[in-house]
Amino acid sequence: MEFLQGICSLIAWVLGVYSLVILVRIIISWILLFSRINGWRSGNGGYGYNQEDPNHPSGLANADMVLGKICDPYLHMFSGVKFLRRSSLDLTPVLALVLLNFVRSVLGMFADIGSLSLWVILAILVNALWRSLFAFLLFLLIVLLIIRFFLGRSTSYSSGNWINTIDPILDPSVNRVYKLFYKNKQVDDQKIVLTSIIFYAVILVVTSVAVNALVNFLIRL
Repeated sequence: MEFLQGICSLIAWVLGVYSLVILVRIIISWILLFSRINGWRSGNGGYGYNQEDPNHPSGLANADMVLGKICDPYLHMFSGVKFLRRSSLDLTPVLALVLLNFVRSVLGMFADIGSLSLWVILAILVNALWRSLFAFLLFLLIVLLIIRFFLGRSTSYSSGNWINTIDPILDPSVNRVYKLFYKNKQVDDQKIVLTSIIFYAVILVVTSVAVNALVNFLIRL
């Protein structure tokens, strides 16, 4: 059993490193996407390509190409999921990352516990689902809401492109908060977004505590 625990721990570690690489790849690809949409430029002439020689990538684009060779074979397996494509923003890598983290969480928790019973299996599944799916999506939602809040405070013309891309993703979650706290009231967008950040952050913290308590209870059975 100890040998099996060690193998699971090693695989979980490898998957954790790979998940981090994919996350970096996603962030870089989104930065490059928005830099093209908004025409942002860095000091050397651009995030993606040299103005003098557009055929030779530089900076983040070069890193994106290197990481793409490592991550894209796995990420392309999810390219057919159409409903996760929002305008020019592709969210299918998020699904790929969620599934990868689910497997990593299952292996990691089994490596820590080292025993199997019906209740332990249930605890592993609950913990994996929470950490890899619900907690991750809640965290991603909060990050997007924070970005949206600061975009709303920006006076830059290009921030409108960001807002138009992010708002369709946030609308269902923000509308729930509006109906819960401000139904039939005229409320400033920034106030609703800020309320949404606080609301979902509280949900994340409270639910994390509850899930951890449930998992520990199941393990002790």
